[in-house]
Amino acid sequence: MEEILDDNLFLGISNSLTGAKWLKTPSDYTPSETQRYAERLTELADVPPAIAYYLAGKGISAETLPQFISPTLRDLLPDPFCMQAVDIAANRLADAVVHQERIGIFGDYDVDGACAAAICSRILTLLGCETEIHIPDRFSEGYGPNITALEALSAKGCSLILTVDCGITAHEPLQAAHAAGMEVIVIDHHLSGPVLPEALCVVNPNRLDDESGLGYLCAAGVCFLVMVAVLRALRERNFTPPSGVLPDLREELDLVALATICDVVPLKALNRAFVKQGLKIMAGRRKAGLNALADIAGMNEAPSPYALGFQLGPRINAGGRLGHSDLGVKLLSFPDAGEAAFIAEELHLLNAKRRDIEASILASAELQAELQLASAPDLPALVISGEGWHEGVIGIVAGRLKDKFNRPSFVIAIDPTTKLGKGSARGVAGIRLGDIIVGAAQRGLVTAGGGHDLAAGLSLTAEQVPSFTEYLQDIVSKNLTDNIQKHYYAAGSLSLAGCTMSLLDWLDKISPFGAAAAEPRFVLTYCQIKNARWMGTEKQHFSCIIDDGTAKPLRAVAFGVTGTPLQDALQKANDGSSVMVLGKLRKDSWRGGENIQFHIEDIATSSTS
Repeated sequence: MEEILDDNLFLGISNSLTGAKWLKTPSDYTPSETQRYAERLTELADVPPAIAYYLAGKGISAETLPQFISPTLRDLLPDPFCMQAVDIAANRLADAVVHQERIGIFGDYDVDGACAAAICSRILTLLGCETEIHIPDRFSEGYGPNITALEALSAKGCSLILTVDCGITAHEPLQAAHAAGMEVIVIDHHLSGPVLPEALCVVNPNRLDDESGLGYLCAAGVCFLVMVAVLRALRERNFTPPSGVLPDLREELDLVALATICDVVPLKALNRAFVKQGLKIMAGRRKAGLNALADIAGMNEAPSPYALGFQLGPRINAGGRLGHSDLGVKLLSFPDAGEAAFIAEELHLLNAKRRDIEASILASAELQAELQLASAPDLPALVISGEGWHEGVIGIVAGRLKDKFNRPSFVIAIDPTTKLGKGSARGVAGIRLGDIIVGAAQRGLVTAGGGHDLAAGLSLTAEQVPSFTEYLQDIVSKNLTDNIQKHYYAAGSLSLAGCTMSLLDWLDKISPFGAAAAEPRFVLTYCQIKNARWMGTEKQHFSCIIDDGTAKPLRAVAFGVTGTPLQDALQKANDGSSVMVLGKLRKDSWRGGENIQFHIEDIATSSTS
C-alpha cells in the first residue's frame, strides 16, 4: 500500500464515521509546487481550481493539457516494431496473408482474451484468411494453451497458430507443439519469467528483455499494435486483399477500449487514446454484437468507461465463468443481427445466473473473513476457501472482499472429490500478487499460478492451503507500509455553489477515469442531510438532499450500502447536524433531465477528525 502520513490528511479527517482516513490526492510535486502549477492552469486555460489541482498533481500543464484532453493515435501510437519480436510476427503473418493460409487463434475466456481474439480474427479475415478460434473451457481445460487444443487447430488445417492473452507461461504445451512441427506466435501481456516458451516468436511488452515501455497495455492493445505492423508489412509488399482495400484498424478501437477498461490496466498514455477514441467508435454502433449487448444491458446513453466495465464486460465474462467460453468472441466477431441478438440474450441470462451464484458464495466468504478478522484484526491478507464453490465467480468474490476489508484477498474453490483447489486473488497497491504467487510456486507451496500486481490466479491442493497462507501473510506483512485502515483520496472541497455544470463538463473533458487515473473525489463541507430515504427492492440504496445554504440543495445517492459501515454512518448523520460528505459528482439524466447528482462514498463530522 501507499505510505499514508498524517500531514497528508484532507481536512484533518483521520477517522470518518465509517472509520476511514481522508487523504489529499497524491501529487508528483510538493504542495506549494502543485498549488503554483494549478494556479497557472486556472490562469492560462481557465480550468476550475478543483480540477486544476488534480491535473497539476499529475504533471499536466497548460501546454500539455490539449493532448491530455484529446489524446489521439496520431500523437501517441508508437512504432509497433519497438516491441521485441514484432518484426518476426508481422512478417510471418504477412506471409500467411499473402498465401491465404488458415490461421488458428487460441484465446482466453475473459473480456480481454475475447477482444484480442476477435481483433486478430476480424483483421485477418478482412485480409482474406480463414481463421479458427479456440477459447478454452475454464473447467475442463483451464487457463492457457493445451496441446490437445493446439493439435485440434492444426488438424483443421491451421498452418500458423496465435496465442493471445495467454501463452507466456505455457512452456510444456508449446514445447510439445514445437516438437510436433507447429508454428506458434505468442502474443501476451502477462508477466514473463526469465525463460520464454518455445515458439516461433513471443510478442509481450512484459518479457524481461523488452524495452518498449508498453507493459501497461492489455492483450487487445498488444494485438492491435501487431496488426498495425502486419498492415505495414503488407503495404511494403504492395499486397491488395480480395476486397480491394486494406482494413481500417480504427474500426477495432471499440474492442480495444472495451478490453482496456475491463482488464483494469492503467489509463495512461496510449491507453487513454485507445479508450477515448474507442468510445467514439462504439457510439457509432458499427458492430452488431456490441449493439445487441448494449441494448439488452439497458445502455441508453453514450458509451462510457462505467458502461463498458459494469454493463458490457460482466455479460461477456459470464460466458467464460459458467462454461460457455466461446460466446464472447462469437459476439465480437462477425455475427449478423439475428445471431448477435441470440448470443446477447444468452450472455444476459448467464450473467443473471452468475449473480445468484456469486451472492451465495459471497455470503459464506464474508462470514469466514469476519471470523478470521475477529480473532486477528491486523491480519494482512485474507485466504478464504470452500468446497464445491463455483470457480467461475471466485475472482469477483475476491474483489468484493478486497473492497470491503481493504486487504489482499484470495478465494479458493476446492473440488470436494479431488481436493484440488483453484484460487483467484485481488490486491491493493504496493502488493505484487503475481510475483507472490510465482514465488510460492517456486517454493512448492502452490502447483501453478501467476498474474498481475492487482489480480492473479493459482492452483493448489487443499493440503497446501495452510502453508501457502502462512507464506502469504509473511510476505504481505513485510511489504505493507501502513495499517489496514481504509482511506479515500480527495481532490478538493466544494460548496454547493461550486457544483456547476461547467465543473461537470471539465470532468468529462479530463476523462476517461480508471486504473491509475482515479476519478476525482470532492468533499462538500458544512452540509446538512435532508429528506433521507432508502430505495430499492431491498432498501439497499440511500437517497437524500444535501444543503449548505450556498445554492439550490443537491440530490445525493449512495448505492448498495446495506450492511456496510456507510449505512450506519448515514443513519447517524441524518439528524440535522453539520457534516462533510465525500464522493463524486455525476450528471443525472433520469427522466430526460440534465441535473447534477452527488454520489456519496463517505461521511464525517468535525468531531471525527
